[in-house]
Amino acid sequence: MLSQENYRTIRIEPRGPVTVLTLNRPERRNAVDDVMHSELSRLFRDARRCADVEVFVLTGAGEAFCSGGDTDPDRPYASATGLTPIQEAAEIVYGLLELDQPLIAAVNGDATGLGALLASAADVSFAVPGARFGDAHVQVGLPAGNGPAALWPLLAGPQRAKRLLLGGEIVGTEQAVAWGLLHELVPDGRVLDAALELAGRWARLPRAAVRGTKAVINTAVRAAVAQVLPLSLALEEQAMADPAFRERLAAAHEERRRAAGLSRPAAPG
Repeated sequence: MLSQENYRTIRIEPRGPVTVLTLNRPERRNAVDDVMHSELSRLFRDARRCADVEVFVLTGAGEAFCSGGDTDPDRPYASATGLTPIQEAAEIVYGLLELDQPLIAAVNGDATGLGALLASAADVSFAVPGARFGDAHVQVGLPAGNGPAALWPLLAGPQRAKRLLLGGEIVGTEQAVAWGLLHELVPDGRVLDAALELAGRWARLPRAAVRGTKAVINTAVRAAVAQVLPLSLALEEQAMADPAFRERLAAAHEERRRAAGLSRPAAPG
């Protein structure tokens, strides 16, 4: 079950048959530190056991949805779950794909790195125009192993996935919608309203029909991701052991600090 006392970086807000999950580090643009990473690795397993919740909505506090992994060079990359960070990354992806209830993302700002994965892995994702989307793992010397390399070829096609991931390219949410990585743009600050409206409609439908349909559709997705994810995560783990990774991470953190929240690069997740 989901209990707020077990989550420090994710706000849990029940609204009848719908529960809103809010990534809650707005002072860091909801960047994923070790605590949030560990919490995300069990969030969707806990959510699956919520018998009274029909639909989940995922959003971010403040101006960003999720700006990827926290680039603080002093980040220890330690987990609170007993798993390695790479094992936690696998739990996040499989937890997302095995969640019985529908998950709707309200992408209220930039979604980069792990944030882009969370947004694109949702069953439906509404996004604000003009936000940034993408995964810049390669810019700090890492393969995009935490899910996009496995999932995005299914959503956007191999060529578009390569276009984004081989260079760590960041695009606007408009492009992400056009390529099928997000679903719909919602202007005028109504992205959460749109997500809640759809969640309410789905919550009133027969549970077995909704969950059964999702399970059928996700069967092929889970099989394809399971074939690719172990390799992608193994390559990422290998790259993280390279001392050059820490050097690139420190450089990315310094660039973020100089930008002071204006035009900051995406971080890996």
